[in-house]
Amino acid sequence: MSNENLDTNSTGNESFSGLSGRDYLAPPIEVKAESGISPSLNNWTVIGVISSDIELNSTQSGSLVARFNISIERYYQTRTGERREEVELVNAVVFGDLASECSQLLQPGEKIYAEGRLEQRTWDDSSGSRQYITELIVDNIWSLDAPEGNTEASAPEIDDPKGFVIPSLNSIMLIGNLGQDPELTYTANGVARTNLSLATNRRVRRDGDFADETSWHRITLWRDIAERTAQYLEKGRRVLVEGSVSSYKYTGDDGNERVFTSITGQRVQYFPKQEAIQGRNNSSSGTEGVGGASDTLDPDDLPF
Repeated sequence: MSNENLDTNSTGNESFSGLSGRDYLAPPIEVKAESGISPSLNNWTVIGVISSDIELNSTQSGSLVARFNISIERYYQTRTGERREEVELVNAVVFGDLASECSQLLQPGEKIYAEGRLEQRTWDDSSGSRQYITELIVDNIWSLDAPEGNTEASAPEIDDPKGFVIPSLNSIMLIGNLGQDPELTYTANGVARTNLSLATNRRVRRDGDFADETSWHRITLWRDIAERTAQYLEKGRRVLVEGSVSSYKYTGDDGNERVFTSITGQRVQYFPKQEAIQGRNNSSSGTEGVGGASDTLDPDDLPF
């Protein structure tokens, strides 16, 4: 994969006590290159504060599930130099033994680190209206307020004007295939905006058999990266996107309040086309293949 950029799962139950989970040096379960399916990645990492009670329940199959909210603060500066704050609310879901540990060891107001995958769930409410919710399915979580070494010593307050201390984090990394060509539009002020529809795959076990599960992600790119993405990438291309998850409230045509979730991409990297790889392999063996290097742009030729 080229290191040039456009300018933007674990499945184990790792716990607070350091119990081993998935081996991060091994390919995740999403990677199924041997079956002809493009490798996928869906990893969402947050640092924030638990802002609700932790509700512990059981699924129909008897597995424990814990649900709670995580508040993530983000500070930014406007073009006029004004400092502003935004708060993102993340719906966290934890399953199994880790759910039980969360309910016992964590409490509202505690600062935590959590990572997992982004999932969007839909259902019809009692009035028949379609409802959507975005959730962080947590695989790994721990408290950042837990004392280190001397348990009686409290963490000091740090005045950090240069921003070296991480107050919060909202970072997502996706590898998947574009479901359609990038959609480039411009705002009334002439700012470029490109929307991407990205599919990630995950293999799950159901009733003893493996089944493929596809998640679709809406990604928004802005300014230069938006224009370059729309110009050089197309439907079916496999890309890596890094960015953050944002949610916005709006009122639908029926008068009900809904939440719209979007991923703002800060960096995009692309993978070589399969036909280009095949063409280079055939060229090196002295034969000419279909879709050789002359039929597609080489990654090094793209101005990213």
